[in-house]
Amino acid sequence: MQVQLLGPVRVLQGAARHDVPTAGRRAVLGLLALAAGRQVSRTELVDALWSDGPPNSAVNVIQTHVKHLRKLLEPERAARAPSSVLLSVGDGYLLPTEACVVDVRVFRDVLNRAAAARQAGDHAGALALFDAALALWRADSPLADVPALAAHPAVLALVEERFTALAAKGETLLSVGAADEAVAVFEQVAHARPLDEAALARLIRGYDAAGRRAAAVDAYHEVRRRLAEELGIGPGPELAAAYQVLLADDAWHTTAPPRRRPVPATLPGDVPDFVGRQRELSWLGRTLSRPVGAAVPVAVVSGTAGVGKTALALHWSHQVRPRFPDGQLYVDLRGYDPQQPLSGSDALARLLSAMGLPAHEIPLDEADRVARYRTELNGQRVLVLLDNVSSVDQVRPLLPGTGSCAVLVTSRDTLGELVARHGARRLDLDLLPMTDSLDLLRRLIGDRLDREAAVGQDLAEQCVGLPLALRVAAELAAAQHTTPLPDLVSELADRRRRLHLLDTVGNSVSAVFSWSYQHLPATAARTFRLLGLQYGPHVSLSASAALTGRGPDDTRSALTALSRAHLVHPLGPDRYGMHDLLRAYATTLAHDHVTPADRTAAQRRLVDYYLHTASAASVLLGRHEPIALPPPAPDVPPAAFTDLDGASAWFAAEHQCLLAAVDAAPDGLVGPLARAVATYLEQRGHWPDWVTTQHAALDAAQRLDDRPGIAAALGELGRANARMGRYDEADRLLRRAVPLFQELADPLGEAHCHNSRTLVFERRHDFVSALEEAASALAKYRAAGNLTGQARALNNMGWCNTRLGRYQAARRCCEQALALQRETGDRNGESATLDTLGLVHHRVGDHHEAIACYEQALQIYREFGDRFNEASLLTHLGDSADAAGDPEAAREARRSAREILAEFDRTAGADGGRHPGAGPSSGSAG
Repeated sequence: MQVQLLGPVRVLQGAARHDVPTAGRRAVLGLLALAAGRQVSRTELVDALWSDGPPNSAVNVIQTHVKHLRKLLEPERAARAPSSVLLSVGDGYLLPTEACVVDVRVFRDVLNRAAAARQAGDHAGALALFDAALALWRADSPLADVPALAAHPAVLALVEERFTALAAKGETLLSVGAADEAVAVFEQVAHARPLDEAALARLIRGYDAAGRRAAAVDAYHEVRRRLAEELGIGPGPELAAAYQVLLADDAWHTTAPPRRRPVPATLPGDVPDFVGRQRELSWLGRTLSRPVGAAVPVAVVSGTAGVGKTALALHWSHQVRPRFPDGQLYVDLRGYDPQQPLSGSDALARLLSAMGLPAHEIPLDEADRVARYRTELNGQRVLVLLDNVSSVDQVRPLLPGTGSCAVLVTSRDTLGELVARHGARRLDLDLLPMTDSLDLLRRLIGDRLDREAAVGQDLAEQCVGLPLALRVAAELAAAQHTTPLPDLVSELADRRRRLHLLDTVGNSVSAVFSWSYQHLPATAARTFRLLGLQYGPHVSLSASAALTGRGPDDTRSALTALSRAHLVHPLGPDRYGMHDLLRAYATTLAHDHVTPADRTAAQRRLVDYYLHTASAASVLLGRHEPIALPPPAPDVPPAAFTDLDGASAWFAAEHQCLLAAVDAAPDGLVGPLARAVATYLEQRGHWPDWVTTQHAALDAAQRLDDRPGIAAALGELGRANARMGRYDEADRLLRRAVPLFQELADPLGEAHCHNSRTLVFERRHDFVSALEEAASALAKYRAAGNLTGQARALNNMGWCNTRLGRYQAARRCCEQALALQRETGDRNGESATLDTLGLVHHRVGDHHEAIACYEQALQIYREFGDRFNEASLLTHLGDSADAAGDPEAAREARRSAREILAEFDRTAGADGGRHPGAGPSSGSAG
């Protein structure tokens, strides 16, 4: 079987060709095939297919796509037999490399053979292989019929590989004297990428080689005009060099003059105990291995302080020294030095001196130094390593003018202008994975770590994969050689204490971070300090704006500056994180440099943002009862939502931050915030978090002697415990709450408690008592004038009557409930009543009517993302489908129910085999 991605997506099985229906299905197949045998998680697939935010049904849609793809790829597979082609692995899927031939892999294999043939001097063989590789492309773009993936990194990388292959083919044609054919190839690339200076430089050289000097001059002036008009810049070094060679009527491939000076070799020593980074080393090898005559390759390794940028650059540079026989140059630009970064002019003087120029021959003017530097490197195979760069201005004069050299840059900044204007390629260096972190600690600490292996992982986690921190921790362990490692790990458990301890030996981690911090603009520096006060593991743009008290535009600019400095890292659209040690550093700055009053005000703004936004979002999730809120702090506009999907996505993204905010909020705001998140936590099945937040609300209310707050928290805790199957505890809490609500003359709160007790008795199969509680709830809701609660109590009475075999009474209750719910717009309650009504029809043998009710309810549950009740209803739907004589539909419904339960690590629900969403509606009407 073959999977073709280099054009429209196709599947070939023998002589048969299958077009894959629907763009979504093609996208899933394409992403799995591009993964080359790697598992692709459902989250990756969802993010790729819905870049603007997934619907609630996204996972179900992915599962449906996979089901249909399996039928397409394995038409002979027996029903219910496991797939051997598209495997379920962990929380995602995998397409094994041996299961099919993917044209992308063939393209890359042939391309590698072409490069090897060219390097060996077999130009004819190389050209044949380049043609074979490029012939695999059936369109200019991969996955051409999947527009949603056009901007996906893997697709963009493939497009880049095609252009690289065309460029290499053109260069090979030039080397065998086929200038006219080379020009045709270069024109194809230049037409597709009219602002690619490297492509235009190749075209100018091709025109020159073909004797078309007028065309070469015209091409140069045209691209110079475009760069000025569209980007506001002039030609870069490579394009300018091509034009200078053209004017001088010089051949592109010049022979280096006889060497008169020693070969420069100024690299510092390799890093001892270097571990891992194999993928990154391979990337550097590919990026900086363009053939002679191509544009000068420039690679940028960027990343946060202490992540090992210099170590990686030096290790790779020492590995490839034989590939640069004319020298290896190194200069530390000191871009983040607290004193003074090295200027481009001073760096040129050092480099020229390293190349053997006497001091009196080094020009005084910077422009003259640039010219002399490029002249010295012309035609030479030299590696230039520019370390600790802080700005593009430091790099620009140090770029050679010849493609025989290679430039490797390290920086804490992303150096976007170097990528945009000079064709550099950037590698964002991440933290070390756990296996490599442990390997490094083992090498540095030795046998002691093996003897106390249980604490090794804890120590590595405390260093968050930051190589500098790992090395400093190892030094600390050596300095405290009599202290057992478990004791050291215990000392490092607190984030701020950990940072302090890591600062007590050798290389201060805080000092390294400070070099980046001190180069920030004032607004970005203030934002970084205040981010040390954030709640949760990450922060959104809106939350950051609340924390700083500034508008979204100013906040976005500050976060962009922090991201460029690698002091925060983007986690998605408008969401940022920072590793634990940077978080501890920011927290230290906040406590040292922000006044207590300003700290309190910032955290109050953040809590207000979460409180008012969660309250607004919970209304869209179906909460009907308003929450009494204090007015927000000034300059804290809550996020606005236009639909349920937006509210649900916000809750899902802020889940951990909201829990942390409840834990840290002032006592007076804990209860309102806990109630604002309760609807989301209940619907999504996050019941332990529901219990935790309500315990926090109860504790805060008791400290304040807030009787309404105590009653509300007891009621919420009772409902949450009932959902979790802790019926005795639920009944105890609810019985505590009822007299408090009576004392407060609050019939609505009392009604909620009776409604929750309905669930407790129903789960104990005491349907008579459950019916009595539902009737008591109805009476209290009527006394409070709460129509939403009345409807839910009526539905609960319908459910209990059904379980008692009183089907006519059950139907009357459900019909009254539906009328009220449709009048008040209570869609969530309507779905529960339709579920009950479906059970009534099922019990009296009207299975088709039951299925109709269940399908209506299912649509609403999915609309609200109520996964647990969806699973319960799917089970009921399976029972009715079986009874109606449709076993295939029954199996599908039950399979979907099992998959939902598996997502939440529950195999049979929380209450002894019944799904936790089954049964009557519990708790508040809001």
